Amino acid sequence: MPKAGRYHEGVPCWVELGALNLGRARRFYGGLFEWEFVELPGWTVATLRGAQVAGLTARPPGAEQSWTTYLAVADVARAAEAVRAAGGRILREPYEVPDQGWAAIAADPVGAVFGLRQGLLWQGAGLVDEPAAFSWSEQHSPDPDTARAFYRRVFGYAYGREVDGATVFRVDGLPAGGIGRRPVPGWAVQFGAADTDLATERVRELGGTVLSDPEPTPFGRRAVVRDDGGAVFTLIGAPSAEQTLAA
Repeated sequence: MPKAGRYHEGVPCWVELGALNLGRARRFYGGLFEWEFVELPGWTVATLRGAQVAGLTARPPGAEQSWTTYLAVADVARAAEAVRAAGGRILREPYEVPDQGWAAIAADPVGAVFGLRQGLLWQGAGLVDEPAAFSWSEQHSPDPDTARAFYRRVFGYAYGREVDGATVFRVDGLPAGGIGRRPVPGWAVQFGAADTDLATERVRELGGTVLSDPEPTPFGRRAVVRDDGGAVFTLIGAPSAEQTLAA
């Protein structure tokens, strides 16, 4: 995906956990990824080696704990209008994120929920494509053709060839995420893992569930897991920063 911190319209730039119990979520993800946490007005920022990597906010009782993918925009109000014009919905009108910028919550025409994020100096996650950092997001739904048309209209996505019902979307010529066929609409989030097998064992130790055991893929060894509050995410093999610099 495009380099962390650089602005590209429509690129997945940030992920945020809506947590039923913030203390429990901090324990789980701190234990899994060694994240540290900074408390800000109304939300919590997870950091890795001093860089912002994800957010945590409180979800009301009775809701589901889940991860939300945010797409970068230059103007959140204008992007919200574009979402409506293309057949989507705005679930939370644009609001200010103190010291960070502005955001909104939307749903595409097939029901997948995502966020819009307009930063100030900050343009998203400070680290990506590393162990314990956000690496990829994919929109899933039973109707990927409708989803592709929507995101092309709103963000100008370009698509490659469809393989097994899934396509990679590109922004400014760079691969930025995927759109694929699944029965339940949503944006799926992936985090890097230095060793996917060890990471899945750690998920179990922390009270989470492994939904699909690690298996090889062309992009690294991958497993689908659920945290101890019910949020589903994917672990994918990723090189460390040191390995990347040495390559």
